[in-house]
Order: sequence, then structure tokens, then C-alpha cells
Amino acid sequence: MPTDKRFDDFPPRVKTPSEAPFKWPLRRSRALALVGLFILYLIFHASRKQLVSPNTCNPDGADWSRYAYSLYATESATVCHAVLVFDALERLGSRADRVLFYPEYWDTVVESAIDRDSQLLVLARDKYRVKLHATKVLSVQGIRTPSAPKQTWDDSVTKFLAFGLTKYHRVLHLDSDITLLQHLDELFFLPPTLIAMPRAYWSDFKPWPLTSLLMLLEPNTQELEGFKTSIKAGAEADVVTSKKYDMDLLNDRFSDSALVLPHRPYALLTGEFRSHNHSAYLGNNREEWDPDRILKEAKLVHFSDWPLPKPWIMWPSEGLAQMQPDCGGKKEGTCRERVIWKDLYDDFRQRRRDICKLLSVPAPDWASLTGKGKAVHNITSAAVP
Repeated sequence: MPTDKRFDDFPPRVKTPSEAPFKWPLRRSRALALVGLFILYLIFHASRKQLVSPNTCNPDGADWSRYAYSLYATESATVCHAVLVFDALERLGSRADRVLFYPEYWDTVVESAIDRDSQLLVLARDKYRVKLHATKVLSVQGIRTPSAPKQTWDDSVTKFLAFGLTKYHRVLHLDSDITLLQHLDELFFLPPTLIAMPRAYWSDFKPWPLTSLLMLLEPNTQELEGFKTSIKAGAEADVVTSKKYDMDLLNDRFSDSALVLPHRPYALLTGEFRSHNHSAYLGNNREEWDPDRILKEAKLVHFSDWPLPKPWIMWPSEGLAQMQPDCGGKKEGTCRERVIWKDLYDDFRQRRRDICKLLSVPAPDWASLTGKGKAVHNITSAAVP
């Protein structure tokens, strides 16, 4: 006889005493199966966590001993400026190792109160936990003679020694004529690449060349030996006169293969605050220039206002008058660009005095820097020293 009741409307079947014992093992099996699956999940999750590479976008689980910042010093000024960068890394909470290359003829024995180089090496080692590497300085000096004296950038190729730091998975090499505003630890977790660098947005030529003021690299002894071979060619007159320094050699090798880092915010020049056209740095012609916002977002500022000297050298008064931001042609008063620009220089000099115990170098003759006092235009396209 048909019925309207669904199957689940029927009353439950009453079990006989003989049927009851068979249900208990089934329930226990289900419970044990669930427990087993949970245990397997925990084992799988734990093993998966162990297999995750430290080179991921999860720095909280990174082995920081595999990453390092490196700088080099070739004379008294640069060892101080390297220490200033290490001080900034400490203040900003960077977790990576720190390495400093310095000339093999230096030592860490402080022989007197004026032995500043040794004092700064000890300071770097003991206060900022820097790993010191005494080494033979690399140079493209080649055939330099009294009539063709050593140039400022001859020893800049010493930075290539960072390729030899094979105990590290990645090394971030920085020039020392900078003010570090934020640490750069996030760069260590970029996708794998032999080298990553920003472009020189201030260049007059396109495509903009790579700039060597910041290099994120994977140490590789073959690359180091290749650069040493290129550097030895500097003994030839035509190579010396062609002025192939670190930036040129890096572009010869990596211009078509490097991972390009955005110059904004990884390569801001002090000269940008003197410029009237900021489209190259901003990346467009529509965005409104805001010097305070740009400084806040910048990771570092590189001192470049040639022919005005670097910040450890005092300004010639004539040079300051010509080269400081002109505030849109204002004859009186000031502007945020000028305030920021001067503050960057003053801050560097203050830290140099407080940390390194070094005073600024006296101002050079402005006429000799500019070629008998010729006017210098307020531009930022000059090559970065």
C-alpha cells in the first residue's frame, strides 16, 4: 500500500541484543581513522614546512646567516662612511650579516689615539657585528703616472669581491657615499637572479645604464674571476683612457640579463632636489612632485651634486650659492627642496663627527673644480662619481 512517508520518517530499527556487539568496533574504527588522518596531516604539514626554501617571501622563517650586506673601504674616508651605513643598519633593525672589505695592510691593533682606521675597524667589528675581510684592494689604476694620477674611482672595482662571499646565498653590496633611510632586507627574497640593480635614471642616454651604487647578487667565483680578468686589462693604455670603472664593467656584463630594481625608491640622488623636471624619477609627467613624500618613501639617498664636493668635504661658499636648490627662482626665502637638501648634508656631517670622530675636510677652491669659475647649471644629469 503506497505511503507518503519518506524513508527518514520511519522509526529507527530496534537492535536485538545479538546485533549490538558488532556496532562498537565500527565506531571505534571510525574514530581511529579520524585520529590517524589528523596525525598524517600533522606529519605532512611539518615536513612541508621543513622543505620550504628560506629564499621565499616569508622572511620570518629565513635563516639570516645566509644573507649579508657588504661594503668596502680603501682609505680613511671610506671606512668611516661604511661604518655610518652599518650604524644605520643597526638602528633600522636589519637582520642580515654585515661584511667589510678593507686593505690587507691595515690591522685592528689601535696603536695610538690618532690611529683612526684601526679604531673604526674595531668599532665596526665589536659594536655593529661586522665581519672584517682583509684583502688586496682591486684597482683599474693600470698605467697611472705622475702626469696621469690615480683617479677617485680607480679602486671602486673592489666591490666585485662581494662575488666571492660564497658562504652566503645572497649579498647586497652598497656604496658608502649614501644615507640609508630604511633597511633593504626585503631585497634578499626577490626571485632568483645572478644580479639585480637599479637603473641610472639621471643618465642622458637610453636605455638607462645600470647603476652600481646598489647590487643584489648571488656570489659566484667564476664571475669574480671574470671581473678580475677585465680589471687586469686596465694595464693597457687604451682601457685606462676609456675610463672603464665598476659601473661600466657591470653594464658590459649584465646590461641585458640583470633583474632591474625600481630606482624609485632604491636610488634617489640628492641632485633630484635641485632639478626642475622630476619626470624621470617619478616615472611619469602627471604626478605632482612632493619632496617630503619622496624622501619618506626613499630607501636611500646617494650624494651626487657634481661639481659640488661630497658631504665629508665642506662647501665652497661660491659653490653653495650656485648649486643649492633655487626654489623655482625665488630670490628670497626658502623652500622644502632646499631645506631637505641641506639637512641631508648636515646630517651626514653630524653623524661623521659623532660616530667616526672626524671633522669635515676643508672646502676646495671652487674655481679649480668648475674650470676657472665657469657657471654650473642646475642639473642632475652628470655621471654619479
